[in-house]
Amino acid sequence: MLDKFREGAQGPAAKIILGVVILSFALAGVGGYLGSTTADPAAVVNGEDITRQELESAYQQERNKVEQQYGESFAAIAADPSFAQQLRSNVLERLVSERLTDQAVTELGLRISDEQIKESIRSMPEFQRDGQFDNDTYLAVLRQSGYQPDQFRDILRQDMTRRQLLQSYLSSEISLPGEALQLYRLQAQQRELRQLEVNVSQFNDKVSVTDEEVDAYYQANQSSFQHPEQVNLDYVLLDAANLAGDVDLSEEAVKAYYQDHQSSYKAPEKRRVAHILVDINKDNAEKEAQDLLAKVQQGEDFAALAKTFSSDTFSGENGGELDWFEKGVMDPEFEAAAFALEQVGDTSGVVKSEFGYHIIKLLEVQEDAAAPYEEVKDKIANTLKRDKAMEVFYEKLQKLSEMAFEVPDTLNEAADASGSNSATNGLV
Repeated sequence: MLDKFREGAQGPAAKIILGVVILSFALAGVGGYLGSTTADPAAVVNGEDITRQELESAYQQERNKVEQQYGESFAAIAADPSFAQQLRSNVLERLVSERLTDQAVTELGLRISDEQIKESIRSMPEFQRDGQFDNDTYLAVLRQSGYQPDQFRDILRQDMTRRQLLQSYLSSEISLPGEALQLYRLQAQQRELRQLEVNVSQFNDKVSVTDEEVDAYYQANQSSFQHPEQVNLDYVLLDAANLAGDVDLSEEAVKAYYQDHQSSYKAPEKRRVAHILVDINKDNAEKEAQDLLAKVQQGEDFAALAKTFSSDTFSGENGGELDWFEKGVMDPEFEAAAFALEQVGDTSGVVKSEFGYHIIKLLEVQEDAAAPYEEVKDKIANTLKRDKAMEVFYEKLQKLSEMAFEVPDTLNEAADASGSNSATNGLV
């Protein structure tokens, strides 16, 4: 039988059948491969996918927040098998809620204007210095947080739009006619009442308490009748602040100190510049910056170019002008280029920083110089008085310690030796 089977398998009909079977399996495998997907969404919200990558990214961010919040105890929390599952579930619910909110925002046509975003950023205390919005602080905070200005603007716009939708629901109300009538009736109600006041003190004479009852109450509530522990002691007060008021200081001594320490009262060099910024994330950002530099070099108005083309929209509104700054404040590349400019009105070449490509114009220079004597003389006088007072203080303290050791039974001799007049008695 086996021999006949082998002979049949070698025939042309058997080979054709075997080829069709192999081909069908091959096509089925390829089709299954092409039609399958390994990126099933974590959730589908009204036809929009929340991808597993989005969920994982949000989960890691939330996990990092929890870790920062709990510190060293986070390891014990994370060891619970249900922790990751519960946290991931909460994050997914939040993503679904946000997606539903965004869909409602789109459907209702809600939007936040650029001016509203700018005003919100200006009012944020994180970006203020001395109660005023400071553009340098704004850029520095974004840099530390890992955001670009455009990226932060988009995140803020999304958040403000969501809050706008929530506020629209909270601020609106619908009342049925029956509800309005019931409210009116409640508000228009009038009621009459009579009041009788019974004073407990009028019954005092009718109540008698025995000594045994008083003693029993005292024994049961001794904690309510305790006095704090007190000690009676003698002490000598030696205060350096009081000694400073007795120090005599001449005008010549103050002037001499000022002459010897002028370098301590120098203000560092400050500069004020304007800049045009091309965001580093723009396509052909460097070429755009080079084109703008060419326009500046050809004599076009720097302020007008900054207002029209600068990615730093806050300074752009003022012609690209920034506040005064000293060394150690700005981005290193930006700062080096700004302090390399020699004459007011000079402009730099294209300067690359982590924010993008800058063109910098020097507007004003405040040279480092010693502060005038009249401005700092009171500060110097207070410093000298404090130093002399501390010398006297340590001298008196030494005498006080020595005498208190030699005569331990009383502090009167120690007080006289230190010039503190006499020891003071006190109950503390």
